[in-house]
Amino acid sequence: MSDLKFNHSFGFRTRRFINWFPMGLTYALLYMGRYNLTVAKTSLGDLMTKEDFGIIFGAGTVTYALSFLINGPLIDRIGGRKGILISSAGSAMANLGMGLYLLHLIGSGDPSNAPLRLIFSILYSINMYFQSYGAVSIVKVNAHWFHVRERGGFSGIFGTMISSGIFLAFTVNGWILDLAADIRPGVHMEWLVFVVPAALLAVFFVIEFFLLRDTPSCAGHADFDTGDASSGENSSEPYKVLDLFKRILTNPIIMTVAIIELCTGVLRNGVMHWFPIYAREVWVLPNEHMLINGNWEHWWIIAACFGVAIVSGVLAAVRKGKGRAVLIILGALAFLAPFVQAGWGGLLFVAGVIGGNVAGWVSDLFFQSRRAPAAAGLYAVLLACCIAMVFLMARPGNEVQWAGDDSGLNAGDRIVELAGEKIEGWEDVRAAAVCWPAQCLDSVWDAETCMCTTADVNVHEAKSRPSSGTIPAVLLRDGVRISVDLPDPKMKQKAGDQRRIAARPVLPISPFWMGVIVFLLSLCVIGTHGLLSGTATMDFGGRRGAATAVGIIDGFVYLGTAIQSISLGFITARNWVYWPLFLIPFAVIGFVLLTRIWNAKPAAQGGGH
Repeated sequence: MSDLKFNHSFGFRTRRFINWFPMGLTYALLYMGRYNLTVAKTSLGDLMTKEDFGIIFGAGTVTYALSFLINGPLIDRIGGRKGILISSAGSAMANLGMGLYLLHLIGSGDPSNAPLRLIFSILYSINMYFQSYGAVSIVKVNAHWFHVRERGGFSGIFGTMISSGIFLAFTVNGWILDLAADIRPGVHMEWLVFVVPAALLAVFFVIEFFLLRDTPSCAGHADFDTGDASSGENSSEPYKVLDLFKRILTNPIIMTVAIIELCTGVLRNGVMHWFPIYAREVWVLPNEHMLINGNWEHWWIIAACFGVAIVSGVLAAVRKGKGRAVLIILGALAFLAPFVQAGWGGLLFVAGVIGGNVAGWVSDLFFQSRRAPAAAGLYAVLLACCIAMVFLMARPGNEVQWAGDDSGLNAGDRIVELAGEKIEGWEDVRAAAVCWPAQCLDSVWDAETCMCTTADVNVHEAKSRPSSGTIPAVLLRDGVRISVDLPDPKMKQKAGDQRRIAARPVLPISPFWMGVIVFLLSLCVIGTHGLLSGTATMDFGGRRGAATAVGIIDGFVYLGTAIQSISLGFITARNWVYWPLFLIPFAVIGFVLLTRIWNAKPAAQGGGH
């Protein structure tokens, strides 16, 4: 079969771009308003514990997964345009609600005793209900605009949309908090990472209202046979709901892909969400580290890279043959290069763009649009990365690598005791510093939560009198055991405040090794997700059942996400060493199932345009 994309007119390709590109940006903003919870948690610290985060995110993902039972068939009937408008409007309102509640909570004077877990579980579940309209709407619309032989390329588009959304969620939201901290130091501004996505989603609701169309015929172009599971069907009417579910649920390929994508959900979010928490909590990496928020301070390098990308793109537009392909690759790499320094979100963006585009290209070029072989290759690498993580897990000890000028510590010091507590590893340093009683402003010290609170607590539970401005410590400095009083970095605290020692530990192994592994893992898992949820669903669901197919499969993705969220919330609160061990079985299951559908391909006739 020939590659039909060359048969599309220039006008059609232009109108298709106008259709999918703003919709892709809207989907990216939905991600920004979905994973902002992770950014808020890492900044809020123990105001939102790991167990709180696991339960809140788990509640949202279960809601997301179950919503597809309703929203998939609904979008197959009303169309993707209405679906993406519902999604952007609803998510904007839910994010605004979370932001306003957090702003109220921070200003209440007693955030530690507020029902944050309950309220956020409700609001985040509402957000995830409206989020569930996003993917099904995108796939439903694009199923009418892309032939099956072009959909490997769409897998790259889908992966890029996901990756840009992850960049917005993790890095841009992180930059927003950094900027807020510079403007108002010492003030909790985490509510901004909910309000800003809400405002942007409202803007794109308006843009999509005027630009997006469900089918080529709605935009003044002729519809065409897309060569998928709906190929050859004369009717364009939606299936009856029961017939649609029967068609999808009795398709062994779709249900096998669904189980594989459950494993993908565990693996994707098991790394994407928990790695930045691990990097901050265990490694205590600074905000500007490339594995956290990164920075773009060397603006001239960034401008040069983007300049090369633009020039390469212009030259590629007028060249033909192999030279054009070289220019496209050069331009893409130049464009991606600055994002390597843009923190965890930037790394995920690079990984997703490469993974999504390579996976789609390989499936179309080498496997005749069969998706399983390319996905199986990615899963094999993914499994190897999970195993490698086991050997890179190392708990930092009590030796100081870096210390602030006013901390009272020196690089090379070993902290033997802090605040009367024996210190073995750096997590003991953090716990001891937090639990040294503070002078509470308009509140009292709660020894159980190690936090000032306005609630009624037994003030006599405190192990000693409030801080007088120092924290006792025993150090090994230059081989000599000494007792010192370290300056208290936060002697006076309001309700909900916590102190942190301005120091970082010596790491037993360079974080860049783990960074390489989680980068490769993310590349594989985002590539697989785009290929299966974004492309295979269109292939096997067909134009008339695409939304329900992607709904069921994405529902399984988020069932997997809920499994890892709740499980890892409890597991990592006890010992991080079990983190990669939890992921490995799911990588094995996904790989084995992909080998069972190696030759799967929708039976369809070609179509022209």
